[in-house]
Order: sequence, then structure tokens, then C-alpha cells
Amino acid sequence: MSCPKCLAKTKQVKDGYTTAGSQRYRCKACGCRYTPNPQDQGYDEEMRQQALVLHLEGLSLRLIGRLLLVNHQTVANWINSYANYLPPDLPTSILELLALDGDIEDVLALEQEQNEPAPRN
Repeated sequence: MSCPKCLAKTKQVKDGYTTAGSQRYRCKACGCRYTPNPQDQGYDEEMRQQALVLHLEGLSLRLIGRLLLVNHQTVANWINSYANYLPPDLPTSILELLALDGDIEDVLALEQEQNEPAPRN
């Protein structure tokens, strides 16, 4: 292992860990601190995708955070970052999505079902 600044191979000492858990070194010759094999910091993309799927299924942000063992604000940040990639002209309701699929009979049945008053007992 050599210093990336002065390229010295001797006088390399361990100097703690990074926040991601990688070993940090210090060169006694020039004083440079470096990490030869840094680890990625943050959560896997798979966990972010899982949080998004759970959110789309209707779970609350706090419940998703508890299930995935992350802070609920982290989950909110992930969802907001995915929302930036969505097209701006998405339908606002399920009925509009069904209309886009061409199932107009289903759309009319759902609208009629929603507009009917609930039966009284």
C-alpha cells in the first residue's frame, strides 16, 4: 500500500475508520489521510425499491421505516426522489388509469358504485 499523494510505501499507519466502516490510513511522511478501498455509503437500491412498493401499497412512511429498519424521513426522501422522475401528466385517480387502459365499462361501473348511497340498516 502506498500514499496517493507522495507515493511512499513505508510509514503508512492505520488512522481510524470512515463513517461507512472502511479502514483509513495516514502517511507519516506527508501527513495525507486516505482510504485505499472505500465502501459505498448509504442503502442499497433494492431497499429503496422495496420502500417505494410498500408506499404504493398504501403503508405509512413510519410503518415502512419500522419494517425496513430505517428512519421514516429517509423513506420520505426516497419517495420524493422517485417522484421527480415520474412524468408530469400522470392521471390523478384510479378511474382515469382504467379509462386509459380502455376498460370503460369498468370505469362506468366504478363511478356508479361510488355515486350510489350506502344502504341503511
